[in-house]
Amino acid sequence: MFRQSKKCAYFCTLIDNMVLRFMKKTLGLWPLVLCLSWLVCACTEENETVVSTDCYIHSFSLGNVKRQVTTTVEGRDTTYDVTFNASYYPMTVDQLAGTIANEDSLPVNSRVNAVLATVEAQGTVVYRKADEAEGEWHSYSSSDSIDFTTPLVFRVYSADYVGWRDYTVRVNVHQQEGDEFTWRKAGEPGLWDGADSLKAVAWDGGLWVFASTDGQVRAFSASLPDGTTWKEQPLAGCAAAQVTTLAAWKGCLYMSRADGVLLSSGDALTWDVVAADRPLELLAADETALYAWSDGGIWRSVDGQEWVAEPLDESPDWLPSQDFASVAYVQENGVRRILLAGNRPADAYPEDPWAMLWSRSTEVPGGASHWAYFNVAPDNAYACPRLSGLNLVRYGEVLLAFGGKPLGGVSHEALEAFYVSEDNGVTWKNDGVYVLPDALRGLEAPVSGVADSGSRLWLVAGGQVWRGQLNSLGFAGRVE
Repeated sequence: MFRQSKKCAYFCTLIDNMVLRFMKKTLGLWPLVLCLSWLVCACTEENETVVSTDCYIHSFSLGNVKRQVTTTVEGRDTTYDVTFNASYYPMTVDQLAGTIANEDSLPVNSRVNAVLATVEAQGTVVYRKADEAEGEWHSYSSSDSIDFTTPLVFRVYSADYVGWRDYTVRVNVHQQEGDEFTWRKAGEPGLWDGADSLKAVAWDGGLWVFASTDGQVRAFSASLPDGTTWKEQPLAGCAAAQVTTLAAWKGCLYMSRADGVLLSSGDALTWDVVAADRPLELLAADETALYAWSDGGIWRSVDGQEWVAEPLDESPDWLPSQDFASVAYVQENGVRRILLAGNRPADAYPEDPWAMLWSRSTEVPGGASHWAYFNVAPDNAYACPRLSGLNLVRYGEVLLAFGGKPLGGVSHEALEAFYVSEDNGVTWKNDGVYVLPDALRGLEAPVSGVADSGSRLWLVAGGQVWRGQLNSLGFAGRVE
């Protein structure tokens, strides 16, 4: 922007007056004279530029990054470098906090000591190390690599160099492989060692274990996420309860007794009888209803008292009647699903090669649905294994199945492996990522597993407590 000097303004006024007098005499030449007047008045002797005071970074991205990769072939490790485009890991510019960082960390072993960066800013950009308040400032250039191994301060100067703004820049790199699963022994309280059956549940901010020994029910609790200090809790009203039916629903706990009576508790300590209209064995719970086994079929209730028979798409002969396990979850596409697994009696069905698996799915809560039987295709070599004490757990985006000794004469150890399903129960594979703690393999004891809201997987077996986590689901790739 330019501003006229006083001398030029006076000269322009003089020219204008002369033009007006001349126009009166020579009207035919007035356009030419006006152009001359404009050209003269456009000149300045003293030009003043109004300089912008803006200074900010509105975009920040990284270039190519090298990463060290190790592969094992025939027992030999080979290490080599690969290059990937780090712009796929967006750098978020927080103008209020004055920070720039990538929320999705770069892969483990990424080398960020010499990386090109593209900085789009209003103003002139310089940078230095954040921990060196008196350190040397370096001029930013998109063609010069930058060491991002430690936090940096990027400063933007306004065009007049009067104002500036600082941003703290961090490039986050995973410290462990995202697909590694890590176990840590949380303790071995031994309080329920020797129990006939047990069930773990993450509820009301804590981890609870209900154990039954010769019909006597006991309960133990520990705080999350620690899970190391356990305390036995006093119980009332739940004698002879089937602890494997324990389920959380609408802020309360529910389980059924061996005689088919339904119990509920709001504090996990004092249990009351629910006036159900039929004897039942509790199977599952989702956010809308309870589901139970009764009269050879599956029944549903929205209040625990009135129960309605659920429709099946196959003969009830294919329903399991023991080793029940269930899990309720919401798929990525919004479909709500309950998966029910279990076994038919080994003496009546000695040839069953796998567990019986049924699924109920709805697109909206309370929507109409039916139970569908997973008829295993002849070419499916990865059906859900037929295990005693079967468990199902939803962890991240996969389903995990595990249990005790296989039924039907199959030659496998108890607690041999996790079986992983990525397709909502159609196939179950031992993928090598989810592995059991070595100390539990072959253990012939009741086992129960549960995932908590912090993406931690808990295993309770033989008086032991184990806490595991997939690195990609944990904070900074660590088991918290």
